[in-house]
Amino acid sequence: MVMIQVAFAGHNRANDLGHHPTVIEGLDAAFRLLRDAGASQARLLTGLATGADELAADAWRRAGLGPTHAVFPFLDDPDAPPISPEGLAQTATWLDGAATELNGRNPHLRQTRLIVETSDLLVVVWTGERARGAGGTADAVRSALEMGLPVLWIKPSAPGLLRLIRPEDLPSDFDFTEFLEALNAGHTAHIETASPDNLRAALNLDARKADEVAEARSSEASTGWWTRLDNWLHGWLWKTYGAFRRAVGGPPGPWTEGPAVPADLASQPGFVILTQAYLEADRHANRLAAVHRSEQILLVFAMVTAALVGSSPAVWPELKVSAVMVELMLGLGAFWVWSSAAQARQHERWSEERALAEQLRLERAGWALGVSLVSTHTKPVRREHGDVGQDTLRNAGLPEGRFDPDRVRDWGRWAMFELVNGQSAYHRSLSSRDGRIAHRIHLVENTSFVLLLIILSSYLVVHMAMHALTGELPHWVSGVVTMASTIVPAVAAATMALEAKLEFNEQSERSQAIAERLDKLAASLGEAPSFSDLQGAARTAMRWHLAQESHWREGAGRRRLFRP
Repeated sequence: MVMIQVAFAGHNRANDLGHHPTVIEGLDAAFRLLRDAGASQARLLTGLATGADELAADAWRRAGLGPTHAVFPFLDDPDAPPISPEGLAQTATWLDGAATELNGRNPHLRQTRLIVETSDLLVVVWTGERARGAGGTADAVRSALEMGLPVLWIKPSAPGLLRLIRPEDLPSDFDFTEFLEALNAGHTAHIETASPDNLRAALNLDARKADEVAEARSSEASTGWWTRLDNWLHGWLWKTYGAFRRAVGGPPGPWTEGPAVPADLASQPGFVILTQAYLEADRHANRLAAVHRSEQILLVFAMVTAALVGSSPAVWPELKVSAVMVELMLGLGAFWVWSSAAQARQHERWSEERALAEQLRLERAGWALGVSLVSTHTKPVRREHGDVGQDTLRNAGLPEGRFDPDRVRDWGRWAMFELVNGQSAYHRSLSSRDGRIAHRIHLVENTSFVLLLIILSSYLVVHMAMHALTGELPHWVSGVVTMASTIVPAVAAATMALEAKLEFNEQSERSQAIAERLDKLAASLGEAPSFSDLQGAARTAMRWHLAQESHWREGAGRRRLFRP
């Protein structure tokens, strides 16, 4: 079931909040509107401070929309309400605000960003005025709009009028200071009166539920004879690419085992959800990659084999009919493989599944540090709420418990290996292996060309010598020259197709550059990085990985199967 995560921010000063009964009326109406829009399962994220936060948590409980998760800015807060199944919040996250302050950062702003970054909607009780301190209600609105999050606005002076601010209605060069000035001047053309329809559209609920139904149907259809056939083919035929890599590229480079997942992290319900989703997406992407790449190797092999078989009658004329039949079968088989892959958009599906697996891998590692992919963007982002990775992240929620120094150290070490150190080692190994494959493919191309020159030159010399002696060359000699003239261009085309479609040399250079950047990032962290340093490094690494993934995904068109 689709989970909607709702962030809440509101005033705690009495002169800003106004009369509690009117604010409660607005909160009840907002959460009723959310239910009418079709949100059947939701989670409220709130700082649970005195004032609007507590009123919102109480209204949320009355609405029966789902659980409440609190985020506290300090590890020890004597004023924090109890966390229990019967309390205002059932689960909570505690941040180390004292350590944040030692690093010159504001704990309340960090709290606000964590709440907003992992949500689909911000509900806010806000006067419309600018912030009077970092991490306040206005900062929550600013963060939401910059991250592409819709805002359901309850104004204390007019709680009966619910307004919806949709990022897509804002200018592309959105600036929050300019937005506030326009708002105070009465320019509200870009702000709508909230209704179930426009709230449903803002949250993209119809598309998300359609995706959920389609996924369920796909899961039901994934059983039966096709699954058995697929498993059988994966048992041998789709191992072709792996065998090719081992034969041509040799064994992978040395690998250093990273730290094990900390036990307290592995037991977190949200981490379990992300891990299961990532492993499933990674398995699916790897299977599609094995199929697509193996088919490309097999097509190239079929092309060279067809050239060999088709030219063989030049040496053995009696094989002409048999050669034609074999070549026809190879051609029809190659065409069937190519056309079925093209009709199924196999190269695009592979790219999409690989992108999803990479997104979930980054979200899983960043989750341990309270960092999500949406926080890596530096400009407004138009988010697709129907995205499978985002839905998984919403189901996972936030890490529970206290981010004390021990947790930061252990979880941070694991997350940095997943995002930085481990990825650097992986890309170095990939660069070395792909570089060897590219070099050896190029060597085969050069060797075959030199061999062709030798055969042709030798034939001309022998032919002229025999002509001078009034002799004739045996038939098979001319046949060998004909076969070589046919096979060598096919080998050359095969090597060019492999490099163009599987991009060994380009991938080798790109992986080397990524490894060098990650090594520099790891060196900049030092021996005992703070939580802020770890989060900053995580965001930087995630940006680089996203850029790599985007570049790779944009090249999906080049990975169409080569039609020999």
